[in-house]
Amino acid sequence: MGALTQAQLDQLKTTLIARWNAGLVLTPEDWKKIAKLVTSTGKSNTYEWLSQFPAFREWVGARLHKKFKETAYQVVNRKFECTVDVQRTDIEDDEIGQYGTIAESAGQSATDLKNDLVFQALGAGFASVCYDGQYFFDTDHSVYENEDGTGAVTNVSNMQDGAGAPWVLLCTKRAASPIYLQQRMPAEFNSITSTQNTNVFDLDVYSFGGRWRGEAAYGFWQCAFGSKAALNAANFNAAYEAMMKFRGDGQRKLGIVPDTLLCGPDNMADAEALLKAAQNANGSSNTNYNKVELVVTPWL
Repeated sequence: MGALTQAQLDQLKTTLIARWNAGLVLTPEDWKKIAKLVTSTGKSNTYEWLSQFPAFREWVGARLHKKFKETAYQVVNRKFECTVDVQRTDIEDDEIGQYGTIAESAGQSATDLKNDLVFQALGAGFASVCYDGQYFFDTDHSVYENEDGTGAVTNVSNMQDGAGAPWVLLCTKRAASPIYLQQRMPAEFNSITSTQNTNVFDLDVYSFGGRWRGEAAYGFWQCAFGSKAALNAANFNAAYEAMMKFRGDGQRKLGIVPDTLLCGPDNMADAEALLKAAQNANGSSNTNYNKVELVVTPWL
């Protein structure tokens, strides 16, 4: 093969983009089972609106205007990249087949990243602050006496202590979400193929790669219950009951009904025994059989 032409480089770019796009759909987007997408339009998002958990009430007198909490929960977007350098000599010698696989893997990792951010955030929720200034999973979330967010405070827990691998019970069927994927820029494929670029001149490589901006953000703690205790019927039932009893300011019932159990590989066998076996080990009926959807992920 003679000197490289722009047409050859353009064809390589087209091929790698196609393989990148194929990679984007290889990994299931499990994050969508538990999180909602929030579009970000700047450097960060501030989630003070999370303190406004709305509900209809009888209209007596003036409208009720809830006070915004002073805690500013700000989530700054991060940049992520994945770079593929194609050796110029490989293009000259027509030995570029392996780069298609590499580009496809890079596309797949863009979806992996979203799964990783969302599930890792939930795993870190025992020591990471959410909108009310408390850890997302904590023993003393504040619920106020009056519907407008004033009055005496009652501390509410959405966690169980323990030393084991975490598991999380979630309510994902309401407009309020337990966690959000905050996206500033979707995953995109870029390339540098100009011979005037320093990478080409100094390193003899043409660079291709992906870029994404965003972050995971905690949502409504009332829609999640985290535990590091043993995953058994007693602890599951206690978490389920606690979530159904969650109330908002003014002792409003929130209507929280858990629908998803999230766990990692360490709790998989216990989770399947709890939810997927029609009978218990002693032969009695399993009252938790298929009670909620089970999501087992390697990212937690």
